[in-house]
Amino acid sequence: MKLSKPRAIPLSAIPNLGAKSAEVARIWITDRSGSTVVIDAGVLADAEMFGVLMADTIQHAAKAHAQALGIPEADAAALIWRGLDGARPEPDPDAIARIANHPGGLN
Repeated sequence: MKLSKPRAIPLSAIPNLGAKSAEVARIWITDRSGSTVVIDAGVLADAEMFGVLMADTIQHAAKAHAQALGIPEADAAALIWRGLDGARPEPDPDAIARIANHPGGLN
């Protein structure tokens, strides 16, 4: 499904946004020119929590793509994870060793 023109996502229709909500990231794509991502890293306690947030985001994206494309949600999720796995670099074993006992958590 390709949209004929870009559009903003209306936040006014989202019922759970309130005084305790905090924006963490915005993502834009430019046709054939990649993406622009702005992240307020200070909203979360650490990078690990950002990973948890991304996993939750993928679940929401799978629901949205399933509805938009008329495919099962599990198929949409599998396509998203396949794209993520294909774009992800190999983990640095030294970094993994350094964070082995990192506590993680919310800010």
